[in-house]
Amino acid sequence: MAEELLKEVALGPESQVLTMNKYCVNGFKFQIEEVSRNKKTNNSGVYIQGDVDGTGQTIEYYGVIQKIIKVRYSGWPKKKIVLFWCEWFDPSHRGTKMDHQHNITKVKHTRKYRNYDPFIIAQNAKQVYYASYPLRRDKADWWVVIKSKSVGRTKIDNVLDVAYQNDVAIVQQEVEVELETPLQHPQHILEEVSDELLNVGEEISENEKNESFDDEE
Repeated sequence: MAEELLKEVALGPESQVLTMNKYCVNGFKFQIEEVSRNKKTNNSGVYIQGDVDGTGQTIEYYGVIQKIIKVRYSGWPKKKIVLFWCEWFDPSHRGTKMDHQHNITKVKHTRKYRNYDPFIIAQNAKQVYYASYPLRRDKADWWVVIKSKSVGRTKIDNVLDVAYQNDVAIVQQEVEVELETPLQHPQHILEEVSDELLNVGEEISENEKNESFDDEE
């Protein structure tokens, strides 16, 4: 089965491909730039993490989706893959700047990535929004990158320990056994109650009876 699958993929995709204007994946709704251009919400911004550079930092590529393509392969089971055709900004320090103090990333939208590598797999994409500087003419070529949060997903940094039901049942059983056990002296010494304590108890009972009789009168 695995060999047949590899052969079908090696033969290449079908001649006909399907193009789309939008595609939902990873909790994001992506759209091509042409569709998002005249809308209030822009969903064409995308970024993906690349390799590690010489300084040990992971390179992040920021771009804009131009086309969404679905490629199908022949054979059974049916196989398909969705690709984003993107126009990338220059990932070098001339086109992408990081302000680590304020945690801000800026891209120069007038400077493009020189290499021809437009395609990414849709499942690897994350969404961003680009905000301009409306009051700064000297920064008209720069956009601030705002990373979008996926819908219906929650990112958890700290995971709490799981409490297993079996452990809870064992603890409850031990507590019940301890409550059923009668209280005893640790050295099994039985103490006798003196007659004075018994007389005091009888006097208290007589006083309670007299108080209740007075209340009835």
